[in-house]
Amino acid sequence: MAPEPRADTVVQVERLERRFGDFRAVAGISFSVRQGEIFGFLGPNGAGKSTTIRMLCGLLAPTGGSGYVAGFDIVKETEKIKSRIGYMSQKFSLYDELTVEENIDFYSGIYRLPKNKKKERKDWVLQMAGLQEHRKTQTRDLSGGWKQRLALGCAVLHEPPILFLDEPTSGVDPNSRRLFWDLIYDMA
Repeated sequence: MAPEPRADTVVQVERLERRFGDFRAVAGISFSVRQGEIFGFLGPNGAGKSTTIRMLCGLLAPTGGSGYVAGFDIVKETEKIKSRIGYMSQKFSLYDELTVEENIDFYSGIYRLPKNKKKERKDWVLQMAGLQEHRKTQTRDLSGGWKQRLALGCAVLHEPPILFLDEPTSGVDPNSRRLFWDLIYDMA
């Protein structure tokens, strides 16, 4: 069992493992991440990066080891974890048939934002993503970089203290990639 995390530690794992039958996708990794730190996984396809993120988000149970996110056990307290994190997958999880505003409204509902915060947070996302003039545009009509920034805004609508990004710059142009990482550094 992992020791209880330090007060400034937001993610801590000890010998975390995930097997799918005989295949060992995550092989006993250990690490910790402190508040305000930007931490990343590097490795080839199939190395277990996305699987690890899914375990930390409470979306997939580990088959071994232990871990804490925001001080909560990743096996026993997944619902508490989910309310304290933002998650942006490499596929962006946006609804193409909805407008920019409708996607933001949808995620506001998912995160149960109080009515008095919805407009403030929507305005923030539109400004942060540079989408004020495209608020009525269907998401399918946005460029890859704009979709990426909209997805980021939706992932942080509820102002989570921890944000998980799974290959967030995959498939976007170099300028959009740089702008995206500038936004991440500003948030950290």
